[in-house]
Amino acid sequence: MVSNLIENLQHNIKEFSLIPKSVFVEFEEIYKDEIIYRKNTNKIDSVTKFSQKTGKKIKVIKYDYFDDSKIKSIDEFDENTGKKLKTTTFTLFKSVTEYDIPSGKKLRTLNYHYRDENRLSSIHEYNLKFEKVTKIIVFRSDGKSVSMIKELNPKTEMIEKCISFKRDSNTISSISKYDFDGNKTVKTTMYYSGLSTGADKRTMQKKYNFGDIKPLTAAEKVMKDKLIDNLFKNRLSFSMLS
Repeated sequence: MVSNLIENLQHNIKEFSLIPKSVFVEFEEIYKDEIIYRKNTNKIDSVTKFSQKTGKKIKVIKYDYFDDSKIKSIDEFDENTGKKLKTTTFTLFKSVTEYDIPSGKKLRTLNYHYRDENRLSSIHEYNLKFEKVTKIIVFRSDGKSVSMIKELNPKTEMIEKCISFKRDSNTISSISKYDFDGNKTVKTTMYYSGLSTGADKRTMQKKYNFGDIKPLTAAEKVMKDKLIDNLFKNRLSFSMLS
């Protein structure tokens, strides 16, 4: 094909010798894709693509076990260092995990709405030292406005703060802080009326001591189980609730 093109140009361009020969050199794929098939089938399990510059793998595409026309996940790598940059998965919903290049550890994961892969559902941010989630940003159904932000202790993986926002705005509606005293959890919630004056207006403060919640006694548990059993047997009466 290229040789025919050159021949035609030679007939039509008088100054053909002045054209750099590199223009007509066909691209040669040095590193071919590596295709792996499932055992004893012609279904593709994965395809690995390589950088034509460095020879290192730059992408691994994995396909659904039952349908190799559907992509299950895509891993992307830096063509110079070979370290993973990003992983995109397509399971129940689309998610994209980004990695810190020097350490190879997770930086954040973007989760998308299960019905619309263009709308964000949440973002999980990771602590590089402990490799645990340190912040969760939850979006509303539009995939753009933030509903709440949860901050977690990367060592204990327990929620320390939850910031809620008013609908269709960046205005904070409440901030809940969690304190832990042994097995007791104390939640303090600060409510805000808005940011119209340029500063937060505290309207009320509530404390909830979850450690004061007592477990059911053996007798109460038996009664609860009996109520549930009778409910499913359609034998529940008002006298049983007294």
